[in-house]
Amino acid sequence: MAAAKGDGFRLATYNLQNLGRADNPGQVYDRKLEFLTGVLRELDADLVVVNEIREPDSFEDLAAGLEFYTDRFLGDAPTDTRRIQIGILTRLEVLARGQWYEFPTVVPGRGGEVESAKFRRPVPWVKVRVPDGQVLLAAGVHLKSDRPEVESLPDSELPRRRVVLGHALSVTGRTMEAAGLRCLVDSAMGRRSADHYAVIGDFNDGPESDQVRLVMGVEGDLSWAGDGERLVLGSTSRLVPAESRISYSGRMRQELLDHILISRELDARLVRAGIEVRLLQGPRDKGTEGRQQGYPRSDHAPVWADFGSDD
Repeated sequence: MAAAKGDGFRLATYNLQNLGRADNPGQVYDRKLEFLTGVLRELDADLVVVNEIREPDSFEDLAAGLEFYTDRFLGDAPTDTRRIQIGILTRLEVLARGQWYEFPTVVPGRGGEVESAKFRRPVPWVKVRVPDGQVLLAAGVHLKSDRPEVESLPDSELPRRRVVLGHALSVTGRTMEAAGLRCLVDSAMGRRSADHYAVIGDFNDGPESDQVRLVMGVEGDLSWAGDGERLVLGSTSRLVPAESRISYSGRMRQELLDHILISRELDARLVRAGIEVRLLQGPRDKGTEGRQQGYPRSDHAPVWADFGSDD
């Protein structure tokens, strides 16, 4: 798993599964932090997006154990949902940073007018200089899971109706956010604000889902609309053997939910990619006592990609 050298560089993403003291009481937190920093050290990425930071102090603890990352950026917490933040760690020179809080959308029944809506989890981005001097714009993403949003519906509704309507809310919200994210990426690429572009993180969906394909720009006729073909993003996981395309294990499912999506020029520099599936095989604590002690590992595996020089 040695990282690229010379003018090459490595991008990665890793969902840490609720890194915070409240979720990991007592010594479990220390064990979890030790495990995660060990994985990230071995991963040795030049830029990594980490998901599910539950407390800002925990992000600082993580960064303190990874002193080779000279820059860190923690996205803001959601204002009206459970606190889950997206962090970016990098040793590349940071030229600019910011967050996308809102995205363009169209709400059915409102005459087709384009409105602004808030991301349920703000999207942090950084503009960095890669070793050969070119500029990369990397955005960190964590779309909400496909679990029905029953908490958004009144308790007066029948349980089954809450599940059905909550599922519709979840699917609709995720699709709108994916389309809005695509529009923001289009704008950045249209301005040619960087040489390369990457959208990195936990999409909570597989590569063939409507949501991921929307962000990639290949859903429906997007790749042929206007300048769309140039704006298409590719997935680095195409270089991973099919049997190893698993980044999440849980809820009796094994899926590829974590993605590194890259622009065409960056895709031309892609030399290899991997998913550390072996890390999903670690034993969980079992039984009531074990559940109370927490789980010091993660139910996700890191996803990484190496890029060569622009020859």
